[in-house]
Order: sequence, then C-alpha cells, then structure tokens
Amino acid sequence: MSSDPAHKKITAYYDGKCPMCSAIADRVRNSDRCDVFDLRDMHEERSMPFKKAAIEREMHVVDREGNVHRGAGAIFKITEQYPRFQLPTRIARAQPIGALAQVIYRLIAANRRFIAGQASRIFWLKVTIITAFCIGLLLSSRLWIGPRTYPTVPLSGFLPAINSYVAHGLFAALFALAAIILVSPRPQKFVIGFVAIIALFCVFDQTRWQPWVFQYGFLLTTLALFSWRSDDADGQKRILNIARLVIAGTYFFSGLQKLNWNFIDYDFPWIVQPITKAFPFSTSALHIFGACAPFVQIAFSVGLLIQKFRNVALTLAIAMHVFILAMFGPFGHDWNNVVWPWTTAMAVFDILLFAGAKFSLREVMWPQGHNLHRVALLLFTMLPLLSFINLWDSYLSAALYSGNLNEAIIYVSDAGERSLPKSINSYLVHTSANTNVLNLQRWAIEDLNVTPYPETRLFRSIGREICKYLTEPNQLVLVVREQRMFFSQPETSYRCSDM
Repeated sequence: MSSDPAHKKITAYYDGKCPMCSAIADRVRNSDRCDVFDLRDMHEERSMPFKKAAIEREMHVVDREGNVHRGAGAIFKITEQYPRFQLPTRIARAQPIGALAQVIYRLIAANRRFIAGQASRIFWLKVTIITAFCIGLLLSSRLWIGPRTYPTVPLSGFLPAINSYVAHGLFAALFALAAIILVSPRPQKFVIGFVAIIALFCVFDQTRWQPWVFQYGFLLTTLALFSWRSDDADGQKRILNIARLVIAGTYFFSGLQKLNWNFIDYDFPWIVQPITKAFPFSTSALHIFGACAPFVQIAFSVGLLIQKFRNVALTLAIAMHVFILAMFGPFGHDWNNVVWPWTTAMAVFDILLFAGAKFSLREVMWPQGHNLHRVALLLFTMLPLLSFINLWDSYLSAALYSGNLNEAIIYVSDAGERSLPKSINSYLVHTSANTNVLNLQRWAIEDLNVTPYPETRLFRSIGREICKYLTEPNQLVLVVREQRMFFSQPETSYRCSDM
C-alpha cells in the first residue's frame, strides 16, 4: 500500500538557514494540508538524492510519481495542493508567465537570506539607496550628461571637459550597474564601480556635489565594504550603525544650520506658503513653528539614537518628510523635484535603521577601531562644524534650504548682454537702465534641475566663464553674499579682473 502513489507524500527539500524558506515551510506545516508533505531541511538530512549546492540554488520537490520540480516549479507544486490556489497556479504556470516566474524565483533565491530575517535591513537599505539614486540621476540628467548652459566647475582648472559620448556611456553604465547591484547577492564590486563613476563625474564638476549625491555615495561605499554574508552578524551591526550615524548626523546639522534669522524670517515662510496662501490666519502660528523647527530637528536627531526616545523621534522624523513632500511636491510649490526621492528615501532610511532596532548611542558614536566608522564620524559629526566659519562646504554639512547658504547674483551691462550667447541671455532679467540680472539659483534650477553649489569659489569660476564672452571686463559684476553663522562677509563684489 505504501507503494501506491496516492498514499505517498510530496517531499520538499529546502534551505533551513533561509528565513524566507523556513517561513514557507512553517506555513505548510501549520496548514490543513500538512499531511500531504514531507518537508526536509537540507541542513538536517544526512543523505539526500540531490547535492546541497543544488538545493541552495533552488528548492527541490519530488511528487508522488517521483517527478522532480525545481525553483518556481517546486513552489507551484506546493501551492496547487491547496484548492484556493489551484487556479492562480495554473495561470502562473502558463507561458510566458511561467518563464518570468522562474526568472523572478532565481533572483529572489539568490538574495533569499537577505530579503527576510536579521540581514534584511542591509538588503532593503541597498535597494532604497540605489533606487532613489537612479531616480535622482534621471531627474537631473542634464547635470551629468547635458546639454547644459550652466558652466561646469571641475576640481582643477587643468581638467578638460568629459567628452559627450564618454559621459553618455558612463551615465548608461551607472544604470546597468544599478540593475546588477539590485539583484546580485554579492554586489561589492558592482557598487565600487558605481561609486567610482559617480566620483569621476564629481571630479569634473563640483556642482554635482549635491547633498543627496554625497550621502548616497558614502552609504554605498559602506555597503561595498560589507562581506554580504548573511551570517556576518558583526559586519551587519557595524554597517547599520555607520548608516545610523550618517542619518542622525545629517538631521543634527540640518537642524543646527537652521538656527539663523534668515531661515526663520525668509526661508521657512516661503516653504509654508502653500499653507499660508490657503489659510492666511495660520501665518503667525507657523512663524512660531518655524522658530522652533531647528530645535525640534536637533532633538529628534539625538532621540533616534536613544532607545527611550526612539519611537517619538522616529514619528517626528517621518512627519517632517511628509511635510516637506507636501510643501515641495506637486500640490505645494512643485519645486526642485530632484529632492523628492531623497526626502522619500530618508523616511525609508528612518524605518529601516531605527524602527524596532536595538542598539545604543555608544555603539553608533564609538568607532571601536573600524576605520570606515571613524571616517563617518569625521564627515558627518566633526567637519560640518567647520562650515559655520566657512572652512567646510555647506552642502557637505546638511545646509540645504537652511537659510545659511552663500548666494550670488551676476549683473551685466547692456553691452555685455549683447555679447552673451542666446542660451545665457534667456536667463537674464532687465531690471533697470544698463542693468541685467543673472540669478544663479534660477539658472541652475531651470537648466540642471538642481540648486547651485553655494561656494564662493564656484561662483567666481562661473563668473570667469561668462567673462570670456565679454568685450570689456567692466561689463560684469559678480556679487556674493555669504550666509554663515560666524565670520561671513555680508557682500563682496568681483569684476572680471578679480576672478
């Protein structure tokens, strides 16, 4: 009777060290069809009809007739034993869905030990960074590959511009590498390639040193130095704590940078205009809220690192990102959409790194001999302090939309305006007799979809590029207004001969 196929069980061989595989096995064991299956963890079997390496790649199921089903076919063999899943299973088996299902299964199987379980925070951190980075690259494609009228500012004046064909090839390579990074269980070398291309682009134009590029680039470097072994508990803990330091440091200095009257009196009122226009009576209350906002942000940046306050801090952090998206999004200002994916990614980072996590403030702030942790501590908690005395760049110090940024305007005479190409003339505004204004903020946003890199050295370099078109050096004046907490120059003028 035992030889009768009707009385045999369906035998499934699976990887018990895979959290997702074990969860599926547990669901089957606890189902009303559990007596149909014989579930065997490959790590507990002394002998099997298949090699362990084969089962590690994909689940194997032997049906009552002795037929072997692998991968997606094995999953289908299990699901079709349940009446409610029989129709969906038949649909999924049909081509071309069946072929696609097998591809999806293999991708999931390759990453199965990271998609769920203790290591899942690392996996989804990778997915979030790469996805948001690629969206940001697409939204600012002219910044990377042109065509553009806003001048490039290479790290050195001796560097030539990147050839257009080379730039397009490198840009395409970023997305090819991103796709591989998303599906590869060992993505280190592909992450290194991605970061290397971004770094090369940034060497040839400092305007590309946007805050989101800097943050994503460092987080990816951190992931590139992880072993990508699901059993590397110490490595996972270290990488997550470095990422927590990066995010908390970003919040802390973003709040600290806003401690200025420019943010309270001008930047914040502009940010909340979608509210005050609809509800004018809210203006006074929102002004008070704007004065408190920097302190709230500083408080929750610290609270995220302390177990007792973590849940409250996490709620405030996510609420802030929802608020920013509402103000800058399509129903608000509809402005600077390249920061939308970054704002969304930050909220996801908050959930991945802090929700339900057990770690101490000391673990995050103390490098414990790890060099990358020391670098993170330097870049995200120490060097940003120098930005307040103009010795470190603002965009590397979480100062975006803080009211604490250098600003520049170029004034061009009528004779100078006639010398400039039409591509630049379109950004000039005639304000009075013999005076034409070139607002670099508007130029960068409209041409590149990013805000200008707010450092005097870049403004002067851009001024030099425009001076090349002029017939007389006195036809242009660059006015730079420094917005720093200490030792800033209220307003400095440069003529072509000064730059």
